[in-house]
Amino acid sequence: MSPIDATPATVAEHGPRSVMDRLRGPRATRFAHAAVGYLFLVGVILLWHLAASTGIYPRHLLPTPMEVAQAVREAFADGDLIHNVMRSLERQVVGYVASVIVGLPLGLVVGWSRWTQSALQTTIRIIYPIPGVAWVPLAILWFGLGFKSIIFAIFITAVFPILVNTAAGVAAIDEQYIRVVKVFGTKPLRAFLRVVIPAAMPFILTGLRLGYGTGWRVIISAEILAATDGLGFMIDNARWQLRPDLVIGGMLIIGIVGLLVETVFFDWLERRTIGRWGMQRTD
Repeated sequence: MSPIDATPATVAEHGPRSVMDRLRGPRATRFAHAAVGYLFLVGVILLWHLAASTGIYPRHLLPTPMEVAQAVREAFADGDLIHNVMRSLERQVVGYVASVIVGLPLGLVVGWSRWTQSALQTTIRIIYPIPGVAWVPLAILWFGLGFKSIIFAIFITAVFPILVNTAAGVAAIDEQYIRVVKVFGTKPLRAFLRVVIPAAMPFILTGLRLGYGTGWRVIISAEILAATDGLGFMIDNARWQLRPDLVIGGMLIIGIVGLLVETVFFDWLERRTIGRWGMQRTD
C-alpha cells in the first residue's frame, strides 16, 4: 500500500510506527525501544562519570555517580530518605486528590456547557499560566508554614491541567456520538456516563498525568520554603551542608518516584480504560 492510498482510518489503525516496527512484531518492537532507552541512560551516566572523574568540572561541585549512590545509601540506612519520601508522597496525594475532585467534574461541566465555558474561560486563561512556584509565597502568607500551604500549592497547580484537558476532551467529542444518543432517546445522565466520559477519556488521562507531574514538581519548591521535612527540604538542607552528592541524589529520587507512579498507576489506569476499550494501540 502506497502512502497515497493511506486513508485517515489506515493511519489511525497503524499509528505512527515505522515499516521496520511492523515487520519486527509487537514484542520485538517493545524490546528494541526499551533497549534504546536504557542504552541512552547508560550513556548519560558514563558522560557524567567522565566529567566528574577527569576534572572537567570541579569534583567538589559535581560528584561521581558512585559518590551519589553512596550518599543515597547512607540516607536510606539512617532512615532520613524513607521519612522524607513518605512525607512528600503524603502531601502530594492529598493535594492531587483534591485537585482531581475539583478539576475533573468542573472540566466535564465546562466542556459540556457553553454557558459555563463562556463564564469561566477568561478566568481560567488568566490563572492557568501562573507558575506553580509563584503560588508558594502566597500560600505561606495565607496558611503559614507547613502542611496546609503546601497542599494548597499542589492543588492550585494541579487542578488546571486536569480541568483544561477534561474540558477539551468533552468539547472534542465527535458530533456523531451525540446524534446517536439522541436517536436512541438515551437519558442525559446515562449518555454522559456511558458516552461522553469514555469518549473524552484520552484527554482526561492526559490531564491527570499533567496534573500529577506539575503538582510533584511544585511540592519540591514548596517544601524548600515551607517545610521541615520532605524531599525538597532534604535537598535544600544538603545544599546548606555543601553536599552536592546528596542534592543530586535527592533529585534522582524525585525522578525515580515520579517514574514509578507513572509506570505503576497511570499506565495501569490507561490499560484498564482506553486500552481495554480499544482506544489505544497495544503494540
